[in-house]
Amino acid sequence: MDEVRNVLTPVVDQLLKPFGQVAETELQSVTAIHERYPGIAKFRDQLGDTPLVEVPSTPGGATILAKCEWGNPAGSVKDRVAYALVCEAIRRHGDRPAEDLRLVEYSGGNLGLALSYLCAEAGIPLRLVVASFTSQSVLDTLQSRGTAVDIAPAEEGFLGTIRQAMRIADGDGGWQFLFQHVNAANLIMHQATTGTEIVKQLDGRKPHTWVAAIGTGGTLIGVLNMLRTVNPAVRAVGVTPAESPYGHGGAPAAPQGLCGTGGLGYGLKQPFVKAYENDVAAHQQVSYPEALEGAAEFFSLTGTRIGTSASANWLVARKIAAQLPPDEHVVTMFADAGNPEQWGAIGK
Repeated sequence: MDEVRNVLTPVVDQLLKPFGQVAETELQSVTAIHERYPGIAKFRDQLGDTPLVEVPSTPGGATILAKCEWGNPAGSVKDRVAYALVCEAIRRHGDRPAEDLRLVEYSGGNLGLALSYLCAEAGIPLRLVVASFTSQSVLDTLQSRGTAVDIAPAEEGFLGTIRQAMRIADGDGGWQFLFQHVNAANLIMHQATTGTEIVKQLDGRKPHTWVAAIGTGGTLIGVLNMLRTVNPAVRAVGVTPAESPYGHGGAPAAPQGLCGTGGLGYGLKQPFVKAYENDVAAHQQVSYPEALEGAAEFFSLTGTRIGTSASANWLVARKIAAQLPPDEHVVTMFADAGNPEQWGAIGK
C-alpha cells in the first residue's frame, strides 16, 4: 500500500478511509436552492425522465432494456450527479454570500461537461482537473463555458487526476471540493431518480440482472438499491475496462479505456462499490477496441450512436441475456451517445 502514497497523496486521503453503506437514501429539499439559483431550477426541470428502451439481444434469450441518458441537458447520466453534487455544495456553503462559492472537481469527461453546463447556468465559478486523455472536443466545450481547466500529468493516471483536485482543495480553502467518489449525494441521486424511473418504466416486470459500468459506482449501486424493491434477488454486474479493471493492482497509468470508467490502480476500489461488494454478483471487463466494435455493431443494427461505456454494457448484457430464458429481463445503462473522437475512431 506504500506505493499508493507515492502518487502525491494528500495529507488526508478519503479514498484510503473506510466507507460504509449509505443510510440516508432520500433527496433533501431543493426548494430554497432553486429560489436562490434559478439556473439550477431550470436545469432540474430538464433532467431525467429518460426512456428505457428495448435493444438488440440474442434471439431466444432474455430481453435487454437500456436506460438512454443522452436526453439530459448536457447529454449524459452524469448530469444527475452534477446536479446532486452542486446542490450539496450549496447546502454546505450555508448562508455565506453566494459570490463566495467556488467549486473544484475532477473528471474524465461527462461529469466535467455536466458541471460546466450547470455552473454556467447558475453563475458559479468552477475549476476542473481533467484526465490527460480527455478529448479535445470536451476541452473546447469546457473552455467555451468559462470553466478553469487543469490537465493532470499522464503518468499519474486517473488516480493522479483525483489527487490533483484534492491538493487544490487542501491548499486553498476558498475552493469547495465536490468529490464524486465519496459524496453520498451521488449514490442517493441515482437511487431516488435513475432507479426510481427505471422501476416505474418496468411497469411490473422484474429485472433479473442489472448491468452498469463502474466509474464512481454511484449508478451501479444507487440503481441496484432501488431495483431490489421490486426484485430482492436481482443480480448486479459491474463493467470496467479490460485495461484497468475494478480493483486492479497495477500502476494507475493505463491506456485509454471505456469513457468515464475504470479502476484506480494500486488495488484501490471505488468506495461505493467496496461498501456494497457483497451485493455485486460479478465483474466483467471489456477492452476499448471491443467497445468500439460494439458501438459500430449497435449502430449497424439500430442506427443509434452510443458511447463506449454504453457499448460495453450492451455487450455484457447481451452475453448474460443469451444464457437466460426469453421471459427474463436484463436492464442496463447507456450513459451517453459518444463523442466525435469515438465516432471518428470507428468511421461512423
